[in-house]
Amino acid sequence: MSLEILTPLSKGHRVSRKIDSANFTAVPGIWGYVDTNGTLNNFVVNTPQLGSRMVISNASTNEYESHDIEVNRISTLESPGFRCKVDTDCYVDSVNVAVGLPLVASVDTGNIGKLAVLADITKTGDYEIVARVEEFDATNNLLTFLTVSPTTVAKS
Repeated sequence: MSLEILTPLSKGHRVSRKIDSANFTAVPGIWGYVDTNGTLNNFVVNTPQLGSRMVISNASTNEYESHDIEVNRISTLESPGFRCKVDTDCYVDSVNVAVGLPLVASVDTGNIGKLAVLADITKTGDYEIVARVEEFDATNNLLTFLTVSPTTVAKS
């Protein structure tokens, strides 16, 4: 289980974004950023970007998903107020995880695009708070979060 969406998708805004399928790593629960022409890109090490979006589909043998990738598109979830549960494939494990803390997309090596507690971010730059911790199950390493309207914060 990497990503489990707990809110019915019918209540949300999903977008099919352009990607460069040769270079984009499509993993549900990982975050990318939208550039000025509307293309979804993977984050780059040590380079925070604004325009964060959560990927909800991947390149699989599923007929619908594989067709999206063939035409260089991928689905993202772009609504605030969505509850999701992820494991450490999609968030940076930390002793600082606590209910209510803001989460941003990580740009640290080995954790690109995973949710991270804002307080744990060490790289300077502008980040977007994209979610808040709702529950944390330390025994099973499961993080439940609620997406929020993105808010820009500067880390210095």
